[in-house]
Amino acid sequence: MYRNLSLCLALSLGTSSAFAEVKPLFETPEDMEPTWVDNILEHFGADGEFDDSKSIDMSYLPTAYYTPEKKFGVGVLMVGVYDLEDQIDSQPSSLVVNSYISMNRSYGVTIENMNYFNGGKNRLSFDVELHNEAAVYYGQGVDAGNTEQNKHEFEEIVYSFKPMWMTELSDNYFLGFGGDVTYAKAENLERVEGDESFPSLYELPSNLSSGVLLSSIYDSRDYRLNATKGWLFQVDAGFYYNDHSESSFSKYGVEVANYIALENMPGLIAWQVKGEFTGGDTPWNMLPDLGGSSALRGLYQGQYRDANMAMAQVEYRLPIFQRYGMVFWGGAGNVADEISNLNDDLLTSVGTGFRFRVKDRINLRVDIGYAEGDTNFYLNVNEVF
Repeated sequence: MYRNLSLCLALSLGTSSAFAEVKPLFETPEDMEPTWVDNILEHFGADGEFDDSKSIDMSYLPTAYYTPEKKFGVGVLMVGVYDLEDQIDSQPSSLVVNSYISMNRSYGVTIENMNYFNGGKNRLSFDVELHNEAAVYYGQGVDAGNTEQNKHEFEEIVYSFKPMWMTELSDNYFLGFGGDVTYAKAENLERVEGDESFPSLYELPSNLSSGVLLSSIYDSRDYRLNATKGWLFQVDAGFYYNDHSESSFSKYGVEVANYIALENMPGLIAWQVKGEFTGGDTPWNMLPDLGGSSALRGLYQGQYRDANMAMAQVEYRLPIFQRYGMVFWGGAGNVADEISNLNDDLLTSVGTGFRFRVKDRINLRVDIGYAEGDTNFYLNVNEVF
């Protein structure tokens, strides 16, 4: 896997020296009248643009929601875009609030807030996740994830708060300092394949993990939520204390992403290489995993988890016409107890998706992913990376 990831990185380095504007498949006429869809969405503030004359340009949309873990649901999506200090050369600050409730009684809210100060040289992010939702646990490792008799279903209760302050030390290079406080609880843990003669294989104790985060970030992307050019190279380190085991543990992350507009054809290529690594007595909810709506779509979130994870994914993002677009992707990754074992038993994912622009480069996304014999459908907001 490392050889393949290195080849992907080398190819991208060789092809991204010059950026081109992203071409749509069909140009939108300048004199095109708003459609009935545009007229309806404009009542909710979802006009697809950013009005910088407003203190905060908000959209409020009722949404449908689906992941294979939570099933169908409904929610409210609130997207706000605003410009602090009238910073002409900086990308706008953003607030995305996504709330949902589903047919299997999962419910929650996520908040993503990024603020740009001093022309983008200082940044403050604040991520919040509060949920009580259906989840699965198979144990640790690929072999455990491949064994259906290991499957356990439970209700995962999580309260997570992550503030981060970033300051620019040189062009596009930032140093970040923040915190992470996460409480997790597993209720009604039940083995799916069994009855009283098949007791639960695992105990998932409630725990409160609190830690300090340090980040080294090179970020030349033109727009964080939906970049069309630039690089992201980020290294994170987190040092935590777990109140359940009364012990410390650590988490480390590496992410490289690049966005390449194509010169002779519509669309762009976006690729990402990502790794997460842990040390010490890491609680079950903080272990790196694969699956879900952002990491190898098609796999069930939480089916594959272990002390270490590495993955890579490539997307072809194709604007089609006006607000509408499509995405095609492929990816591969693995989890393992030791970093040296990440090259074994690769898991793969391919799929396609539909995009609809709600606000200035903020998209609703519908994805269908195929991975390891499973096909799963996702309805969400914002690009995967």
